[in-house]
Amino acid sequence: MRRGAWWLPRAGLVVILTSCVGSGGTPLDPGAPPVTGDPVVYVAIGASETVGVGTDDPLSQAWPKVLWHSALPEAVFYDLGRSGSTLAEALTEQAGAAEALRPSVVTVWLNVNDRVARVPVATYRRELATLLDGLTAGGATVLVATTPRIDGLPVYRACRPDPPLGGPGCPVGAILPPPTQVRALVDAYNMAIRDEAARAGAIVVDLQAFGNAPVEHPDWVAADGFHPSTAGARAVAKAFAAQLPVALTTAAAAPR
Repeated sequence: MRRGAWWLPRAGLVVILTSCVGSGGTPLDPGAPPVTGDPVVYVAIGASETVGVGTDDPLSQAWPKVLWHSALPEAVFYDLGRSGSTLAEALTEQAGAAEALRPSVVTVWLNVNDRVARVPVATYRRELATLLDGLTAGGATVLVATTPRIDGLPVYRACRPDPPLGGPGCPVGAILPPPTQVRALVDAYNMAIRDEAARAGAIVVDLQAFGNAPVEHPDWVAADGFHPSTAGARAVAKAFAAQLPVALTTAAAAPR
């Protein structure tokens, strides 16, 4: 795929993706229960959404933290997310640490930054295959998210002709491609995610099924017009929880 046809230039990262509190979650969450016996271990891999950027309190309201409390409350939880991370960066900075933790369950949401970085779909597919193969080889249940629709995001609409009043300003100072082109790019990435998840035995969490959430559920979008809000993080956590195998949640809830 031609590298220039993408919805947001790389320079937009400076404005949109660097408002994180710190560089990511602490390796071992301080709220995790003591490790005894053979615990269920939950590891979150991702970028700023996984860190909780956009929520009122990232330390307690990031969607992996909500998932942990709501569906895996007795699991040991590690959040390895890093703001601004692409899939290639996650392979270098997060994957090895995740595998070393011998997780029972891993959640992966890594795709939007790759579009921002103009990563070709073929490259993204290859990197995703490497990540999923490494995680599933250790026996982990891996849940990987598709990309929700992004052409309804306020920050995208701000960079189109006739931007809505009262929204954020355009962070890149340029007119972005039309929604049809953006949706085609999302579809191409999501096809790669579904294909590689099926091949590796991972579980797809279809955030694209939210539909045009930024328009239909504006409260799910943070004030920056880009990240999930506190309500949005809860919706994402609920989507992941719905795909967790019952046996896993039962094991995590068992007394130790």
